[in-house]
Amino acid sequence: MILTENEKKPFYKRNWFWITIISIIVVVSATTYVANYSFYSDKADQISFEERKTLKEQQKAEKSPSLITKYNSIKTGNKGYSKKVIYKLLGNPAETQIQSSAISNVTWKGTADQGNVTIQITFENGHAASKSIQGLNIDREKTLTLTDYQKLNVGDSYNRVVNLLGDPDDYSDINGVRTLTYVSDLSELDPTQNASIQIKLSHNQIVAKSQTNLK
Repeated sequence: MILTENEKKPFYKRNWFWITIISIIVVVSATTYVANYSFYSDKADQISFEERKTLKEQQKAEKSPSLITKYNSIKTGNKGYSKKVIYKLLGNPAETQIQSSAISNVTWKGTADQGNVTIQITFENGHAASKSIQGLNIDREKTLTLTDYQKLNVGDSYNRVVNLLGDPDDYSDINGVRTLTYVSDLSELDPTQNASIQIKLSHNQIVAKSQTNLK
């Protein structure tokens, strides 16, 4: 059997081999481009949606007359609001304490519909890291009782706490943990009746609770 000159060539020198290789490269490149484009496009859409959602929340809080609503709208931690956003929400602060070039404690003092209120926010690198609000002076429809306290269990939601005990007198949000403090109205009339409840929540669920002088 006599081989032609073309048949004597090694496979890697034949036209069909290189045509196949080039075709594979083109297909792989096109597939990779489409996949990357889809990934970044989806990611951009997601970021845009989150930004729009945050902006709507800020605008809604700005229009609210309630200082508690404004306070609750402020995000802390990894997605903490910037100083610019919070100053627009709460106005100019009453006091600023500089701890370092990156950390500052800012205080707002004003009068809400519940009474004199103080809001404190710690900023790290220009964004809210933690927050607290005191002096809400909630008028309770009923006295804090040991029975109500015992109805709350680890794992219960924030809404269950508020539905059972009402709004707290103080809030604080530090490192993802929200602390609710309830003080009995009786303490205003009789200092010996200083009953109180403290509830700690993380991811909207009770992680710890404590009480003093409940009956």
